[in-house]
Amino acid sequence: MLLAKVKALPRNFWFILLGALVAQMILILLGTASGDPFGDVRYTYDAWVNDMMQHHYLLGINTPWVYPFVAELPLWLAHFAWPLDFMTGWFIVVVNLNMLLIAYLLGWGRKTERFKAAWFLIACIFLCGPVSIGRLEVFSMALSVFAAVSYLNERESLSMQLFNAATWIKVSPLAALASGFVVSDKKKRFVLHLLIGTVAILVIGLLLGGNQSMFSFVGMQSGRGIQVESSIAIIWLVQILFGISGSKIYYDGQILTFQVSGFGVTEIASIMTLVQFGALAITIWLGFRAKKQGADKNTLFAWMFLTATLDLLVFNKVGSPQYELWLVGAAFVGILFGTRNWKFVTYLTILTSGLSWLIFPIYYGDLLDGKPLGVGLLILRNLGVIAVLVYSNRQLIKLGKAKK
Repeated sequence: MLLAKVKALPRNFWFILLGALVAQMILILLGTASGDPFGDVRYTYDAWVNDMMQHHYLLGINTPWVYPFVAELPLWLAHFAWPLDFMTGWFIVVVNLNMLLIAYLLGWGRKTERFKAAWFLIACIFLCGPVSIGRLEVFSMALSVFAAVSYLNERESLSMQLFNAATWIKVSPLAALASGFVVSDKKKRFVLHLLIGTVAILVIGLLLGGNQSMFSFVGMQSGRGIQVESSIAIIWLVQILFGISGSKIYYDGQILTFQVSGFGVTEIASIMTLVQFGALAITIWLGFRAKKQGADKNTLFAWMFLTATLDLLVFNKVGSPQYELWLVGAAFVGILFGTRNWKFVTYLTILTSGLSWLIFPIYYGDLLDGKPLGVGLLILRNLGVIAVLVYSNRQLIKLGKAKK
């Protein structure tokens, strides 16, 4: 009986699963053979787990951490998946998670209309390069995809709880929560369910011995400068590109990342969080405006989610290479929902994903040395992301216009 059911599955379903597996295997082989795009997994994540085991504490629960404590779960999954080697365990978890994700997305072969969305997801994960399977964003994006499918299946509460859990790994799914609230016809129920989910997460943290460190991630990023890969860094990258003195790229040993320095960096860095949430507030207002005009629920959610995600990305003073997955996850939703006027988003997301691999790790050395090719590629990628933000805002504004 089981064999008969397996044979009955569409051939394309198996091609897609094979494509997902092959894409990830290639990324693992290329990532381990050249450079060190898996450095965070090999050195940082592994070290965090070993240190916690040796000194009996939990990051983000009873010791300050840069991430919410839920982000610790993938680290332990990787450790227990293969205790002898953390990187092997990480790949086991990530590859199987992505395969499960694709199978679930396709309704275990029954949802043939979702093949396009699945291929898009696989293509962008591959084009982003090894970093797309070597960072915590893998897990927040996976939860977001599960959430988007649940939303399409009209299971709003489950969808928002999954987006909520994803936000406790990385901040980008906050865009979905804001969008879901605006689009929801039962806002009191929406808020109540969200509160219940949040309280449940916090109670788990407290039962594990949590203290004020559970909220340490809120303030730990506030004092940092402007990371070289961020969109706002274009201001100083252009100066570096044209040899204008005073602007340079340097390594901050305290937060372990490359940043830009130059005239106005400190002042602009200090207001970026305010600008970021100001942009998000405008998106929410545009969403309410479109909702009032009777915009289709799924269409409004897709454009709001994309716009809000890009608010968090473009106006962020941090811009790590894996942040491209924020855009990929949001662009995927529009394809999954069959949203009109989405081709521009699809093509630019594919383009910026490919540029992301070129930037890191292929030409990352050129970027850090201020060479034209590395700097130029980064500027081009970030301008592409900004273009998607401008386009999505225009579409959101159109949804809010009164119908004649």
